[in-house]
Amino acid sequence: MKATNVESLFGLMDEAIKLLQTEAELSYIEALSETLENLSFEGKAQQVEGLPSNEAVERLNSLYKKMNLDALDKEIIRKSIQLTFIKATKEDKLQMNHQMTPDTIAYLIAYFIGEIKKDKTEKLHVSDLAAGTGNLLNIVLAHLASRGNEVTAEAVDNDDLLISVAANSGSLMGLSEKIHYTHSDSLQELLIAPSDIMVSDFPIGYYPVNERAKNYKTAFSEGNSFAHFLMFEQNVNYLKESGWGIFIVPSDIFETDKSSVLMGWLKENVHIQAFLSLPADLFHKNGMKKSIIIVQKIGEKSLQAEQVLLGEIPDLKNAQKMQSFLDIFHNWSAKMI
Repeated sequence: MKATNVESLFGLMDEAIKLLQTEAELSYIEALSETLENLSFEGKAQQVEGLPSNEAVERLNSLYKKMNLDALDKEIIRKSIQLTFIKATKEDKLQMNHQMTPDTIAYLIAYFIGEIKKDKTEKLHVSDLAAGTGNLLNIVLAHLASRGNEVTAEAVDNDDLLISVAANSGSLMGLSEKIHYTHSDSLQELLIAPSDIMVSDFPIGYYPVNERAKNYKTAFSEGNSFAHFLMFEQNVNYLKESGWGIFIVPSDIFETDKSSVLMGWLKENVHIQAFLSLPADLFHKNGMKKSIIIVQKIGEKSLQAEQVLLGEIPDLKNAQKMQSFLDIFHNWSAKMI
């Protein structure tokens, strides 16, 4: 029976992934990556050194045909891939920095961008230097394209499996001509075009390559530097003058004993326009609470908002409170930006 919705497509994908897992002795995320590659490659299983077996190849190709991807809405495909990755996160116990940006947060960021970049005819180049599986970037691009903007994008990640998932997911969603994918440490010099908008769910922790970190003004004078400080600087480096950055950061980013390093650099390079705390119930540990920061790179057309928007984003499940918050953001952006 052919797939017609998220539930049926996820079921077929999961079955194909588990078969590949068993046949080739792969982790779930490895089998997911290979499955998406097969689906992008004319929907046929690839056999290397006799693996998977001929019988498994026949079964996989049958499952791929039942997925009926050409006839399905792209959002059904995106959500089904998302479910398989969530399963990979649990089954393979993926580290926190490899987990997917939730839809609810990604849609909120897409809304913020739409309010800030009001011209629906403007050509926009968007980048994510910690793209992971591409979920945040895909949602932002889909939102901008749906309202009429012509969009292109750069997706960079240092994990080969995640960028493979992102690239093949993008291909299945018809985004491969819009997005250029790069497998690289984002803190190296990158061969990418400057962007109108940068989005990112920053990796949190220490960056281990001190020799590279010392090229950044947000690096610490001794020991390993914070990866999220360095990523902040690198993202702004690849923003056009007066361009916008919307980033997911630790809520305590300005409260540590090293925060003065970042604050000093920010004051010289960006206008901080908004800092909004995400609901605590989105995170398993209170210590990992995150916020969304909105900045604009200083340039001829940049302008510091008279009133920086500070506050807490309400429970995303509370429709009334969320609508009130969105109205506040709309009115603020109309007046301040």
